[in-house]
Amino acid sequence: METISLKRSNTILIIGVLIAFLYYPSVGFVTFKGAGYTVNTLFISRLFIWLEVALLYFYARLVEKENFLLWPDTKQAFWFYPASFGALYLLTIGAGIISKIPMLFGLHDNRQIMLYMLSVVNKSWPLLIFSAVTAGFTEEMIFRGYLLPRLELLFKNKYMPVIISSLMFGLIHFRYQSYIEVIFATLFGVVFAIHYQWYRNIRVLIFTHACVDLVSFLVFRLAMHYHLPIK
Repeated sequence: METISLKRSNTILIIGVLIAFLYYPSVGFVTFKGAGYTVNTLFISRLFIWLEVALLYFYARLVEKENFLLWPDTKQAFWFYPASFGALYLLTIGAGIISKIPMLFGLHDNRQIMLYMLSVVNKSWPLLIFSAVTAGFTEEMIFRGYLLPRLELLFKNKYMPVIISSLMFGLIHFRYQSYIEVIFATLFGVVFAIHYQWYRNIRVLIFTHACVDLVSFLVFRLAMHYHLPIK
């Protein structure tokens, strides 16, 4: 693996990691406090996530004196993209199945907040598409593109960065107050973090992540239209 000479102290790295992790929960709390989920608040919250990417970009350039992506995207053969997309998507489905295992043992999970949010997203086609694109681009750029290589510099190994970045990714989904979503997002983070470590290609992660969210939104939309049970 190539070495990276980052012109900074560990303190600067840690501050960047904390910004990446704490920014959205803090902004989300302010955005939704007393307002709940509406088309407008969800749209505004997505804009704030794009703002986080911009903030981290300028932090990397002006404070760290480095590129946002410490690992430049590697060029891959054509087959790499469909193969990676297929593998990542199947593993994502597997993560979804595993996340629901606790329900088999009688552990109750209240997904009402998550389901309500999905119902609001599906009220607006522009919001639905914008939400999927936002999740794909911003979450991959922040949790894989920005966090993973910096955590690797801090911990000097490959395993802790995957674990920590995935737990961070899972915990930001705690806002839905659903352990299923936290488990799923954590496993999702592990799969995507390992792929990024191995292949250093953020583009396929962005595309796959956006597709996963888009399909989830559309499946929910169909279920609502045909009055199918949603669990």
